[in-house]
Amino acid sequence: MIARVALSFLLAAPAAASQWAVVPAQSAIGFTAEWNGQKVEGRFPKFAADIRFDPAKPGEAKVDATIDLAAATTPDRTVNGSLPGADWFDVKKTPTARFQSTSITQVKPGQYLAKGTLTMRGVSVPVSLPFTLNITGDTAVMQGQTVLDRRSFRIGQDSDAAGTWVGFKVPVKVNIRATRVK
Repeated sequence: MIARVALSFLLAAPAAASQWAVVPAQSAIGFTAEWNGQKVEGRFPKFAADIRFDPAKPGEAKVDATIDLAAATTPDRTVNGSLPGADWFDVKKTPTARFQSTSITQVKPGQYLAKGTLTMRGVSVPVSLPFTLNITGDTAVMQGQTVLDRRSFRIGQDSDAAGTWVGFKVPVKVNIRATRVK
């Protein structure tokens, strides 16, 4: 009798969202900063993400991503030299940024909106990330973009609080290829 009750409970319980593993060589997090009137493209080549997602149940989805700020790189040596510093990413105190989703909703087929909190430099800011998602078999391709304001994280406030040299708005692009964990 106990076995039957346990079996019926298991069958009635909703299936957990699928776990996805990022394919690092085919994934990227990039940013564009405006420095001295010119666009500077950068990227965060080191990051990890715990992704749980089922397109039939986006409300149960969870994303917890950690980005290595110390690995940030651009084609410009001056920018690369400044980014790790105390006024910018302050990697000695906080070497990583972390995004934790609070909700993921479907906007229309293949298009979603992730809301969550991005914590960087000890400051937590609400962030919305609209994205597209294409799942074919056990492979998912996600592309999204949002715009962050560096002032929200107190980035560059000592050396360029007025935005004379570095723009306040920083577009961030996220391109993820992931495989379903079995």
